[in-house]
Amino acid sequence: MRSIFVLFVILFAIIVWFALDFYFGRQQHFSEKNTLFHPPRKGNAEFFSVGTQFFSTLFQDLKHAKSFIFVQFYIIRNDPIGNELLQILKNRAADGVEVYLLVDAVGSHKLPKKTIKQLRESGIFVAYSQRPKLPYLFYSLNRRNHRKITVVDSKVGYIGGFNVGEEYLGRDPRLGQWRDYHLRLTGDVLESFLEVIRFDWKVATSEDLFPPVTEPVENGAQSFQIFATNGAYMAHFFLEYIENAEQSIFIGTPYFIPGRKMVLALIAAVKRGVRVTILIPMKADHAFVKEAAFPYLLPLLHAGADVYRYYPGFYHAKVMMIDRKVCDIGTANFDKRSFYLNDEVNCLFDSPDLIHKIEKILEFDIQESERLTLPDLGNRSIIDRGKEMFALSISRFL
Repeated sequence: MRSIFVLFVILFAIIVWFALDFYFGRQQHFSEKNTLFHPPRKGNAEFFSVGTQFFSTLFQDLKHAKSFIFVQFYIIRNDPIGNELLQILKNRAADGVEVYLLVDAVGSHKLPKKTIKQLRESGIFVAYSQRPKLPYLFYSLNRRNHRKITVVDSKVGYIGGFNVGEEYLGRDPRLGQWRDYHLRLTGDVLESFLEVIRFDWKVATSEDLFPPVTEPVENGAQSFQIFATNGAYMAHFFLEYIENAEQSIFIGTPYFIPGRKMVLALIAAVKRGVRVTILIPMKADHAFVKEAAFPYLLPLLHAGADVYRYYPGFYHAKVMMIDRKVCDIGTANFDKRSFYLNDEVNCLFDSPDLIHKIEKILEFDIQESERLTLPDLGNRSIIDRGKEMFALSISRFL
């Protein structure tokens, strides 16, 4: 009996510690106020939705770098495609190119220490972002730098959903065909990229980064706005565009856990005649993310929103399109983690030609998907509903 009481006290103390750690950690997080909202800048874009094309182009740009490379991913796997990337970086460093590599401390924790040592010995500057630390260990463990940015010679920039691993090439049989969206940008918009990478490198290392500033390859005719958040503004950004939509809203995301306020805004949009379409994956790559989405999807289906589940493999793209006039592609998922915890970076643009190209891909992806209906959710078992309740209770951490 005494041992049970002791276990109960220990469990209660852990719960209290977690609660206090999270509360005060969050207060400190919001006091940082490090949202970077850049003015629109000119540029040109190339759009990728298939891993083979993305990695082929990215690696070619890296191989042709002359002076500077900055690579930042949430995940870099210790697998063939990850090792190919790292070997390219070592080769460029050996040729005298300044190479900087920034990875998330949790997302890329499986990179061997031996590999990191070899990278540094080859002349690459390597750093980890968002290392778990005291005094708010639990909260800092949940914070992530989810950004994926690459800058080559201050002339070419990449932003989007792809990380570096074999699954992003569709080589994981459990997940199947991988779908993601990524942008390759050139022009004056690279000034915004440079500001973001300087900021992240400073936070991670306390060191200043001085990438060589070069004239853009071409100024570009399209307008792009880069904005980076630390979890303090992303929800407001999405909410503002949803509330001002007049005709259509398209949201593509691997994790749909938006919270009550965002769902109410989407329902209000449907009621005022806006067509709301949501595309999510059929399969899940993390426990409980699928179950956590259902309580939010159910009222949207009742309101008249269209929900599709990508069938051929895993849908990892992050996109929002409003009225077919404004589009956002970046690293932020439509979930509480991206809204309130993660460091994210997104790209907003209104180029009719680029939006038209992306629309074609969205239409194709919907054709490849299965429509979710109210009877589908009505047929859930008691066990499934129990999982949903549990998933909802921990949805901020999924």
